[in-house]
Amino acid sequence: MHDVSEPATRAGMLHRSIALHIDKGPWPYAASLIGRSGFRDALRLYCAAMTQPLATSWPADKFFGQKLRYLVSFVLIGLDARWRRGDGDAPTLAALQRIAPASARQIAELVGTLKLGGYLVASRLPTDRRALRLSPSMTLLQEIGRSPLAFLGASEHLDPAASPIAARLRLEPAGLGDWLGASYEMFLQEDLYFAPFCNVVEFTGQDCGYPVLSAVLAAHYAALADAAAPAPLSYGGLAERFRVSRQHVGNIFANAERRGCFSVDRGGRSVAVSADFLSEFETWAAGQMAHYRLLAEREFDTRS
Repeated sequence: MHDVSEPATRAGMLHRSIALHIDKGPWPYAASLIGRSGFRDALRLYCAAMTQPLATSWPADKFFGQKLRYLVSFVLIGLDARWRRGDGDAPTLAALQRIAPASARQIAELVGTLKLGGYLVASRLPTDRRALRLSPSMTLLQEIGRSPLAFLGASEHLDPAASPIAARLRLEPAGLGDWLGASYEMFLQEDLYFAPFCNVVEFTGQDCGYPVLSAVLAAHYAALADAAAPAPLSYGGLAERFRVSRQHVGNIFANAERRGCFSVDRGGRSVAVSADFLSEFETWAAGQMAHYRLLAEREFDTRS
């Protein structure tokens, strides 16, 4: 189905961080994607999609643009998908507190906030009226699935499907939940998707760190394509876009420059991205495209 010819040659395009895993999971397909002529244009579209303003007054970018809050929500979606297919415990607060990567207090506070924001629906379990099932709403599925869906769309830009997959998933709550849940199961088996990419992961630990990174790389890829950047890179422009302080944007930039990832000139007029960090990000992105594309194809094969 997918072009994975000349694996040794194509593998040479991937960052050294994934060298030990090149024959595993999504990486043979990822190696084929990264070698295609339109790969960077697909990434330009992905990064632009990740910087688009959300049609809500709730600061979802700031809330979910931080690793701990995103991962707890991701785990809940995984628990819900597992339970709906008849495996494991019901997705309750107690179950989430047992396995999510945060303290019990942090998880309880996060669940309370998600309920108030309409991202979770709590209902009594028929088998235990004292326990509340925490069901992810379509809004939560779409928010946690925002980057995965954009990566899936990027894969379809490079390797068109017989019928659009990302567009279909956006409209199917059960399918979207099962797809993200399948990703959670793969993540539990072996983390070949995040752990090898220390600089990308570093950005996700800061409020809006990854959205700011997306804006910077969107500008970089736009310049390569002689196109306009989708978002201004000034401190004020990014602070307004992602609802954080100018100082916080400055801290993200300073940390990125200190780690040798990229630098943005004063006023955000130009970007310089290091070759090694660009290779790390592009390898990670190719892995995300491949991972979510293969899962989506498997999911639709199962459901058809």
